[in-house]
Amino acid sequence: MRYAVRLSALLFLTACLAFGQHPVPPGVREGEQKINNQQTDPPRQPVPRATDTAKLRSEAAELRDLADALPAAVDQVDKGMMPKDLGENLKKIEKLAKHLRSEVNP
Repeated sequence: MRYAVRLSALLFLTACLAFGQHPVPPGVREGEQKINNQQTDPPRQPVPRATDTAKLRSEAAELRDLADALPAAVDQVDKGMMPKDLGENLKKIEKLAKHLRSEVNP
């Protein structure tokens, strides 16, 4: 009995694969037709943003000042003294650099 069930299941699967007909879930063909019939919009062009050059200059100057102070702070670290604002200044440098990069290169 089990042998007959297994054999019939195997024959059924073989026949399905041989004829290449797979059951299609309901709604798939309608969805494919809707997708194929839709007109695709062209990609949108990026909108140029107005940049505030005075603000960018002040941020660049602040970034320069923070970066100029780094070698002295690293020298203190070499001597075994940890400046209390080193971590904060590094975070400010990172934040300013990311902001300037996003404004200059959108």
